[in-house]
Amino acid sequence: MDKNRDIWRKLGNRIAEMRISRGITQSQLAEMTGLSHNYIGFLEQGIRKGTILTYRDIVTVLGYSLNDLMDIHREEIPTELALDLSDFFTVCTSDEKASIVRIFREMLSVVRIFRKTGP
Repeated sequence: MDKNRDIWRKLGNRIAEMRISRGITQSQLAEMTGLSHNYIGFLEQGIRKGTILTYRDIVTVLGYSLNDLMDIHREEIPTELALDLSDFFTVCTSDEKASIVRIFREMLSVVRIFRKTGP
């Protein structure tokens, strides 16, 4: 039971991080999603559990994906780098963003292969 509670808390923390990174208040997010301010607060604290559709709606409004939300065990990205990347992506079209993400993934694969085989 405690493990599940921890998962809901981590999801809630992640939503709060996403919201804050976009400069949006709980009240603004509530208005944007049609959910109550209290419900948003309860989700962020892990007190309430949302449905997958609720989580999808929240992250979509914030400009993220469910994959972004579920990546709760990721390494922390330095704030300055995250802000730089966020600023960079604001001027990209959806197709450009998707292409850049594919390129980054490919580059990461090459780096990992190179690291295993050496110079």
